[in-house]
Order: sequence, then structure tokens, then C-alpha cells
Amino acid sequence: MANKIRTACILVLVFLPLSVFPQDVARVRFCFAGDLMQHGTQIRSALQPDGSYRYDTCFSYIRDRFRNADFAVLNMETTYSGPPYTGYPSFSSPDDLAISTKKAGVNVFLTANNHILDKGVEGARRTVSLYDSLGIMHTGTIRPWIILEKNGIKTALLNYTYTSNNNSGNESFMLNLTDTSLIRRHIGEVRDNGADCIICCMHWGVEYQLHSAPEQRLLAHWLRKAGVTAVIGSHPHVPQSIEVVNGEDGKPAFLVAYSLGNFISNQPEPFTRMGLILNFELVITQTGPCIESLWYEWIWTWCPVRDGKKTYLVVPVSDNRLYREIATEPSDTLLIVKTIKTLRNFMRETSPAIYERIRYPAYERKNLYFGIHPAIRPLWTRQPVDSPVKGKFSTVKDHSQGRTTQGSGTTGNN
Repeated sequence: MANKIRTACILVLVFLPLSVFPQDVARVRFCFAGDLMQHGTQIRSALQPDGSYRYDTCFSYIRDRFRNADFAVLNMETTYSGPPYTGYPSFSSPDDLAISTKKAGVNVFLTANNHILDKGVEGARRTVSLYDSLGIMHTGTIRPWIILEKNGIKTALLNYTYTSNNNSGNESFMLNLTDTSLIRRHIGEVRDNGADCIICCMHWGVEYQLHSAPEQRLLAHWLRKAGVTAVIGSHPHVPQSIEVVNGEDGKPAFLVAYSLGNFISNQPEPFTRMGLILNFELVITQTGPCIESLWYEWIWTWCPVRDGKKTYLVVPVSDNRLYREIATEPSDTLLIVKTIKTLRNFMRETSPAIYERIRYPAYERKNLYFGIHPAIRPLWTRQPVDSPVKGKFSTVKDHSQGRTTQGSGTTGNN
């Protein structure tokens, strides 16, 4: 009798349709980049003869990184307070910058940083109103947290800043300041709203320092203990290390990227021109959330001069064959190679648990094609809006060591 039962079970297993068994676990793909800044020279560069502003070309070579993710996230370190448009130290950018950033594929903006109140409360309110009008999800100010839902996974996104440069009237504007009691309260709120995992974005650290500060490491440890799956940092304007902690099953269960550096800016020092794009997938397992397909890639703010006007483009540079036909001046490529070599050595020493995406087959390089990584769909890169720009880098000096009540959260689907 036992043999008959065993035989019957085997036959059932053999002839059951494959659809009965899950072919793949649910996952959600994230892409993070660093600080989007807009200095005065960048604003003047985008100004067109008819008085409009054009930014699409800035992201021509990088936008498919964002479009290939479920959620692409940027720290918007500027405001959209209306004219007159100004750069550092009190930022106000043309609305066209936010529009072009959305067109490039970014669908989540971080608003908790030290510049959000540069133009006062009214400027900050206009900024978040613009994001709402564009249908861009955002968190850190009037939305202290959001829940991003995709493929059945609910990911809470939280955002905090160490301070605001302009504190006049800030009591009437909700801004997430770094406070562990506030963060703990928000973690409880997102858990009550069904969050499966939590990503916390921190505006912290010491500007222009490659090594994370003790305060960053201490807070990252606290966030891990509080149940946060990933911590993504901004503000230092240079890349910092990325740490990965494995769970009991040996898979990455927690990561902290202390700083992704700048995404785009007019800061001239080499380390401020080299940033990171961080990609990973969150997967929910029986033991909790884990991180898969974790890798980063180097990007460079290329500033060629065309018709006597400085322009700005974000260019992928992990593989030099991807940009050598664009930046053809030997001095340009030499500066990129020298900078990436130093930072690559730094990452190898401090971040051994994360993979750098660096090798591309010849057919990928020829077409500026970026794709097949684990669980990542191939996607062809569209051609740049403008033809490749030829020009020289401006003179770069040595690396600088410095310069001078909450509301309820919301859920969002994509």
C-alpha cells in the first residue's frame, strides 16, 4: 500500500503543470544616484536663445540606467522657487531641470537636504508643488515617508537631513531632521501600513571626505538594528564606501552606501566630478527581505566647451571604451583614468563585498548598450539628443578638503 501511495505521489509531481510551482520570486529593482546640483554656470549653460532652458542632453548617455529600474531615486539638492534663478549658496533652478530629469527616467525625488529651504518656506512649497504637478513621488518634507509598491512588494522610503541652511520660518514647513525618535516613529508607521522592507536615505557626513564619519557609521548601525534594509547617503559630494552585511542564509540582508557623490554639478575637483550609480533588487524571502543583483558603476560629469559655452553631460566611465569616442582629447581621458584609478583602489579596500559593473562585450560598447546583468532585462540605449560634443576640460585644481511637527506618509504605486 505504501509503495502505491509513493508511486501516485511521484506521478502527480511529474505531471503537474509547471505553473503550479513558482518560477521566480517577486522582486523590485532600484537605481540610486547622488546629488543633483545646479550652479550658476549650469543654469547659464542651459539657457537657450528664446529664453527657455534645455537640460535633456545632460542625461543622454545615462538615462537608460534609470529607465531600466522600477524606481530611480535622486537627491534633488536644489529648489524650484521660480525666477530669478540662482546657484550656490542659495539654489533656485528652472522647472525645466525637474522636467528633463523625469523624462530621463527618474521617478522619485528626495527633498530632505540642507538646501531645500534656500529660498524660504514659499520656495520649498513651490518646489514640492512642482513635483506633485509632474506626478513625481517625493519624500523628506511634507511627505515624511512614502511606500513604493511594485510586484506585490511594498518598500517604504524615508529621507532625513542633518540640518537646513535657512532656518527662518522653518517651523511652518515640515522637514525631516535627523532624530532617532522621529525615525523610529516613522518606521512604526510604515510597518503599520504594510511595508515589507525599508530604505532610509540620509543627508549626512562631512563634505569632501572619502571616509565616512564615525557618526555616519554609528547611525547606520542603529538603522540596521531598527529594521532598515538599505541606507543610501548623500551630502559629502564625493563617493564613500559601501558596506554589505549578509543574513543567516548568506545572502546580503543589509547595505549602507555612505555617499554616492555628485550626480551632476559644477564642482571642479576630480573627486566631486566622479559619482556612483547604485543598483540592486529587493526580494522577499521566508526569512525576510534580501538584496540581490547588487552592483555600482562610475559616472563622470563631463564639461566640454562648445561655441565658447561650457556644457554638462553625465557619462558612464567604468569601461573607458564607452567614452573614448566621446571625450577624444587626451587630457580629458587622462583625468578620468587618473581619478577612477584612485577611487577604484579606495573602493576595493573599503567595499570588497560589492561588485563594480565594469566589463562589456564589444557589441555593447559599440552601441552604448548596457544590459545583461543578473535579473536585469536588456535595453537599448537611445541615441543622444545632440551629436557628441568635443572639447577640453577646464583646469582642475587639487582635491579640496572642504568649503565654506511631521505629517502622515503616503503610499504610491508605479
